[in-house]
Amino acid sequence: MWKASTTRLSSAIARGESRRALSCSSQNYSNINEKGSTRVAYNAPPPPPPPPPPPPPPPREKSGSFMGTLFKLLSVATVGAGGVVGYAWYDPKFRKMLEDNVPYSKETMDTIFEYLPDAPEPGPDSGSGNLKPIAADDKPLSFNQSKKEDKAFPTSKEVTSAADKKPSLEEAKLQSAKSKEEQKRLAEQRLRERDADEAAENAALEVIIENLVKRATETTEAAVAAQQKLTEATQKHTQLLKKAMEDTSEILDKDRQWHAVADAFKQRENVSRQATKAVHDAKSTLEGLKKTIEDGKSNKTTKKNKTLMSAQENYNKVNSEMRSVSAQVMKAESDAKVMAKYKDLVDRGRRQFAEELDSLMPDVKLGNRSKKLTEEELNALIAHAHRRIEQLQRQLAEQMAMETQRLEKALQQQIIEDEMIGDERVAAERERLRDQFLLEKELWDADARVEFEKELRQQLARQAAAHSDHLQDVLQVQAQELDRQCEREVHTQLLKERQAFQTEVAGWIARLKGIETAVEARAESEKIARVAQDLWLSCIALNGLIRHGNESGEQWEERLRPLRNEVEVISDAGGKHPFVETLIQNIPEEALDRGVWTEDSLRERFPQVQRVCRRVAMIDETGGTLFKFFLSYLQSYFVFDSVYAKTEHDSVDTDKLDAFSVLGHAEYWLERGDLEQAVRFMNQLTGASRIVADDWVKEAKLLLETRQAAYALTAFASASGLGTIF
Repeated sequence: MWKASTTRLSSAIARGESRRALSCSSQNYSNINEKGSTRVAYNAPPPPPPPPPPPPPPPREKSGSFMGTLFKLLSVATVGAGGVVGYAWYDPKFRKMLEDNVPYSKETMDTIFEYLPDAPEPGPDSGSGNLKPIAADDKPLSFNQSKKEDKAFPTSKEVTSAADKKPSLEEAKLQSAKSKEEQKRLAEQRLRERDADEAAENAALEVIIENLVKRATETTEAAVAAQQKLTEATQKHTQLLKKAMEDTSEILDKDRQWHAVADAFKQRENVSRQATKAVHDAKSTLEGLKKTIEDGKSNKTTKKNKTLMSAQENYNKVNSEMRSVSAQVMKAESDAKVMAKYKDLVDRGRRQFAEELDSLMPDVKLGNRSKKLTEEELNALIAHAHRRIEQLQRQLAEQMAMETQRLEKALQQQIIEDEMIGDERVAAERERLRDQFLLEKELWDADARVEFEKELRQQLARQAAAHSDHLQDVLQVQAQELDRQCEREVHTQLLKERQAFQTEVAGWIARLKGIETAVEARAESEKIARVAQDLWLSCIALNGLIRHGNESGEQWEERLRPLRNEVEVISDAGGKHPFVETLIQNIPEEALDRGVWTEDSLRERFPQVQRVCRRVAMIDETGGTLFKFFLSYLQSYFVFDSVYAKTEHDSVDTDKLDAFSVLGHAEYWLERGDLEQAVRFMNQLTGASRIVADDWVKEAKLLLETRQAAYALTAFASASGLGTIF
């Protein structure tokens, strides 16, 4: 026996079973398939209670050395703060930097410096990087002075007796504070003016040096190019002269060669004049640059400018280039001088030979082709030529004999010239090395000056810190006396004001927290309500699609419509809520991709299924003959339906149910709108009737599963919306 009961969705959801456990229908239908006198139960056991929270961890033991570490940190912080205050008192620039970078440091410095003497002001003519050492007269305060200052403060009795003089003391204090502020303002103004003057002077020097370096580079490049042209022109003239003097193969073309030599000499002279002018301009520009660099180094304000070092490097570079090119020009001119001496010797020999011929034959002019020589003149000329040849042979022998001596003399002369050239090159290299050494020395001096100033600042900071500690001790004694006088007057009012302020602040904090809590709760509730509203509308759309399908379709198969778009809209509206996602995952894929038959279509389809099932009621699972089919067909006209389970609480014996009773009960419940009960009864069919009704049962189950998930989503959306109202 089994009893039909309603489905409880909440119990199935709490158990969290597999893919269709939340829809509950798959479990119900599997229970219905089991034959026998069993009662179907839809109640699930309640979920197990959550585990108890873990016990809180034991408190950690405090370290015994915490107080010692705290004391050390406080000591280091106190000493560091004292050193910073002392150095800020001494160096106004450091104080200004501290006030610009550290919040609330200006008010603290002003409060502390009211009890300190004025810091020594730097002179207006001193450089920005020079630090003024502490004078010997700036001695720390002695304890005798502190005692005198302690005596200068009035006692409690004197304060009581001098209460009527309080306004005048306050006015004097205000005047003193104003005068100190004015002095500080004037000192800062002088510092700013001095810094501005130094910056302007350095900027002007940088502009001048930049222009000079640019002009020196341009003039040097022009001079180098001109000297290179001069070297090439000199070498060309020397080569042409040598060729014209030594080449004897083209006797008729000598005039053209000597014209080329003359043109090369003129070109050399022009290039020489241009090179001389360019070299003069370059040297004057370099001298001006060098003088500007020396003036900048001699000035206290600009001697630390880094532009001077870069300008010195550029000066050394271009000066070295000038010397190198000048050496090449000197070498070319030396070769030209040697060739000129050789030409002079050749010309002198030719003139001597012409004079000898003129003295021998005064009437004969050599080179005159119009007049021929007589036999006697030819004999005399030949005899003179023989004598001249013999003389030249003797001179050649003498020259060969004296070649060693002349070679030694030439070597000595060459050595002297080489020494002169070497001395010039050594002097140039010495000057270059001297300039480089001076530049490196300046760099070393700058680094050493920076290190010295750094160390000096550290020492001054230590002295200022020691002086600050002494002043702090003196001020502490004075402050204790003043505290004892003012504490009684201030303490009462301070307590009253503090209590009133704390009460007011606590009230405002409570109001503010309440407002914040209310606003956050309101915003959260509105957000949840909006999400719940969107989810509810999406669920209503899904239910409408399940109930009516595609209303534009004429046939029931055409009214099928996929549910995937509506389900995705529900997922987006639910904000990927775990409950919503779990329900969506339990919707069959067939319903998402194809759609489901509506209940009206299943109800209209049922009579046809019922009629066919009645006609094959006698056929079992193994099939039957044609005669058996005919008998079953006749039986369907003579057997009437019997319905006796008309309520959900009526018991049904499954062993006594036949196909006609099952179909009758299913028709009965289907007419009353209970598709689930109709499916329960249709699930009891066997044989050919079950095969015929299987497709209808499958579509009905698919509709029930999908509709149950849609109802659950709608219930969740409604519950979420109601939760935001109450």
